[in-house]
Amino acid sequence: MAEWLIVRLARAVDSGASWLLADGEGRPLSAVQSGALGAAVAAAAGRRVAVLVPANQALCTTVELPQGSAARAPQVVAYALEEQLVADVESQHIAVGRVAAAAPTPVAVVARATMDAWLAELNAAGLQPDQLSVDATLLPRYSGYAVALLEGELLTLSDATGATSTLSAPPGGLEAALAVALGEQARVTALLFHATPLDWQRRSTEVEALRPKVASLKVQLLNSGVLPWLAAQLHSAGPINLLQGDYLQRGTQAAHWQRWRLAATLAAALLTVHVGVQGFRLWSLSRAERDLDASIAQLVAPVQGAIAAAGPGSTRARLERALAGGGGDASGLLPAMQVLAQAMSGVAGARLEALNYRDGDLQLKVHAGDAQSLERIIQSLRSAGWPSELVSGGAAGDAYEGNIQIHGRNS
Repeated sequence: MAEWLIVRLARAVDSGASWLLADGEGRPLSAVQSGALGAAVAAAAGRRVAVLVPANQALCTTVELPQGSAARAPQVVAYALEEQLVADVESQHIAVGRVAAAAPTPVAVVARATMDAWLAELNAAGLQPDQLSVDATLLPRYSGYAVALLEGELLTLSDATGATSTLSAPPGGLEAALAVALGEQARVTALLFHATPLDWQRRSTEVEALRPKVASLKVQLLNSGVLPWLAAQLHSAGPINLLQGDYLQRGTQAAHWQRWRLAATLAAALLTVHVGVQGFRLWSLSRAERDLDASIAQLVAPVQGAIAAAGPGSTRARLERALAGGGGDASGLLPAMQVLAQAMSGVAGARLEALNYRDGDLQLKVHAGDAQSLERIIQSLRSAGWPSELVSGGAAGDAYEGNIQIHGRNS
């Protein structure tokens, strides 16, 4: 799998972006770096770019879609959320996650002005993201647990369905933020609480005070920081990509072209080779057709010679009628030629050199590999009811030529 450059935009105005390199499954390949976005551009070369945006500037929720509405999910979701949004729905960008039967559909909503600002910032730094996702959607999900992340003065909480909420939790306000996020479900919620060592040192007393408020509380410290923890979920969590709808082409066109340029070049070369091969085949077929025409002409020439040799009169007339298949003459030239063609087709290399038709009998000069080949032709003619015999024959170089006489079946 291709490697990732995972960039996390700053949550606060006075802080910078952070980034790291990860393999295709999100395992870190480098230490976390931070600073201006432009400093991460060099690491983007040859890698896919995933950008994580702050959850406190997005709404991440779930929507129950009617059965059979997957094809028009964006329109259905926009209608379902219209009453929940403070701002006009037309000013919001709505991104829909994976639609699954009998399960709520995850949805992310971001103001279009915010989306434009993020993309402008990334473009100014020279970064073209392949994926733009809300950082909270990378929180892991565990059946029967709610997952919480305390980062500075923000508390982000995700339930098992993928719905997330990010609330302000300044010192002394952690319990109130949790009460808003969980409501009456707090006392039956098993909570997995995550924090960096620094945040734990500052707020451990507040966190421990939450134990009576929930069904159970487990604390895990993120010793490597928040970004490596989130990056590890990139492959498995399937977060919503905000680059869809109106923002699909704007955010990904250049990056996709860079990634597929080599493949497109190879495809063009393959197409050229394919056209060349097809052209060669057409030329070969055309040549084979010319050879076939020459063979037909070679076979017909003796017949035409026989017609000419017959001269004017009744013999020529009968021969022409036989070639035309008329007169009901079952022992004429045309039936004899049909049987001869079948007999010679079973002998490799057999070739008709000359033909003479007179009074219902055919005199043939046949070229074959050996005398046995001529004998097979004669036996085949006899089996078809045409009395035949080898009048004369002899070696002709490496082959054998013989004169065969075919008598009409009525003779």
